[in-house]
Amino acid sequence: MKPFDKKNPFKTPEGYFEKFDERLFEKLSEKRSGIPETEGFKLPEGYFDTLGNKLQQKLNEEESGKVTPLKSYKKYYYAIAAAAAVLVVALVLNLNKTNEVDFDDLAQADIEYYFDQNELDLSSYEIAEVVPISELEITDMFESSFSEDYVIDYLDENTDYIDELNLEYDE
Repeated sequence: MKPFDKKNPFKTPEGYFEKFDERLFEKLSEKRSGIPETEGFKLPEGYFDTLGNKLQQKLNEEESGKVTPLKSYKKYYYAIAAAAAVLVVALVLNLNKTNEVDFDDLAQADIEYYFDQNELDLSSYEIAEVVPISELEITDMFESSFSEDYVIDYLDENTDYIDELNLEYDE
């Protein structure tokens, strides 16, 4: 006997396949072969003689019952319809969003930079015509805080004689 082989753990006795066919024929020739003679399935007489005609008759007959497919595609249709509905809702919600820039979105520095770079050549009267007076209140003027340095710089740049203003300030 060979030592144990890890790849093939099954073993057969020596000479098993050499005498196999002789032993098989001996068992088949015995009266008691192990195959039952009276038991099993039996076909009626002339079954295969009339089989072709019976099949042809059934094929020619009209279908009497409803044919139900084994694989139903309804669940696929429902899944596709649900996915399409989700896609439509997502698109509609995205179309309603606007990306318009509002005045509140602008930074104060951006607005000042725009006015510094672009000369509008508007007089104070023209600006007053554009600004709606109905929306202005006197308290709007008080709420804005001006730095004293900015006011003095403005007056220095825009007046010819600052001494005429009778202001007292330290330079």
